[in-house]
Amino acid sequence: MDLLACTRSNQFNLMVHYPIVLKMNRLARGSGRAFAVGLCLILAMSLASMNGLLLTHASSARATSASPLTATLDPAFAVDWMRVVYNNVKADTVDAPSASRVYAYSGVTLYEAVLPGIPGDVSLATQIKDMPKMPAPDATAIYDWATVANAALRVVVDGLLASDVSHKAAADLHDKQFAARKAIVGADVAARSEDQGLALGKAIVDWSTHDNAAAAVANAKTYKLPTDNSFDYVITTAGTRPVGSFWGTVKPFVLEKSNVCNVLLNITPSTDPKSAFYKQAMEVKTVGDNLTNEQKAIANWWVDTPGLTGAPSGHWVDIENQMVGDLSLKLDKAAEMYALVGITLGDAFISCWELKYEAPLLRPISYIQKYISPRWQSYIASPPFPTYNSGHSVASQAAADVLTSLFGQVAFTDTTHVPDKQLARSFTSFQAAAAEAAISRLYGGIHFRFDIENGQRQGQCVAEHVISTIHLQTAP
Repeated sequence: MDLLACTRSNQFNLMVHYPIVLKMNRLARGSGRAFAVGLCLILAMSLASMNGLLLTHASSARATSASPLTATLDPAFAVDWMRVVYNNVKADTVDAPSASRVYAYSGVTLYEAVLPGIPGDVSLATQIKDMPKMPAPDATAIYDWATVANAALRVVVDGLLASDVSHKAAADLHDKQFAARKAIVGADVAARSEDQGLALGKAIVDWSTHDNAAAAVANAKTYKLPTDNSFDYVITTAGTRPVGSFWGTVKPFVLEKSNVCNVLLNITPSTDPKSAFYKQAMEVKTVGDNLTNEQKAIANWWVDTPGLTGAPSGHWVDIENQMVGDLSLKLDKAAEMYALVGITLGDAFISCWELKYEAPLLRPISYIQKYISPRWQSYIASPPFPTYNSGHSVASQAAADVLTSLFGQVAFTDTTHVPDKQLARSFTSFQAAAAEAAISRLYGGIHFRFDIENGQRQGQCVAEHVISTIHLQTAP
């Protein structure tokens, strides 16, 4: 008997108890069905106790406010906002690590805005280090949480993205949504909710100015690549600069330090044809020289070039958007998802970029052209930052692990790049999608296998930290 199935059948909160359930699940599988059934009964009784506590909490909350519960509100407006954020990141050509930060703060904003309408949920301010207490609504007044979120997201998007195009897109969506909600809830509730959202958005923007991102961007402008040995990273596209050279100094949301999940290089750079390094370079070349149409489609699907798309982290945000419809999520569960996955993506890129510039390693194309085949070209162009390790592998694995902790095994069809005239791709799980995103970098010719496999391990570590640190619901 599988305890993960037991917990889902009892509507057990996997996100709160996921690490415990995993350990008990392994124990149950090795101890027979009778033992597993007993554990399931214990979990069910714990759930009953938890439900009683949450019902008490919910009754108390409703006694002090007639505001509607978040779960009763349509999450379509939130999906519209995440699509606008994606499109604005694309329009502003936000680089890969910086884009993850935008999505992270957007997810946190949505969650904190609708949090008062979710009985039993707790603020991230109690769990993210140095996150200040957020402005609280008047418990005796009526609010429309959709209007609160609409106003807060407008402020945060304006604060994180600088272009006039982005500001206009955010303003247009805000005005449209405010008018629609005002017609439903009335002028007084809409105005009160707007004020609450503006205060919340300002608090989050103010908080974001203390994460060292501005200094990281400024310091990167004068960064110079090391030239100590022949395996150092070199720019592969003329006229570009190394992206995110100081992004590892940005303050993580959950990780104690940016390097806590580092999976250090476990292969020795070498030009010896018998070495593992040389053979992995040959693998990149051989695969690249013999790509199937399917492998080309995979490489194209996950390329996620900033400026042409909403960046790599935006691909997973779009998958989240699809989950809202596929899983018929209510606003409360959608907001929890955007917050948790957003935080995960933010920390994944901080973690990955810290390691990329700790000892910048050359890309496969540089090695292959220098030591194997001078005229060789990769299927897709190498991005302007070091190879080790793979950002797609770290971020995709981390996002997939957190999504799995929230929803279990989900088969889905990813339509992210269908508007770009690519064919949709179907996956049997989030993990299957993450695995394809990772191997796509080998097909594209821009990463060694060790970049990919160690990146996946690092992503697992990031997800474990998020899952074990952030508990959105109060435990029984």
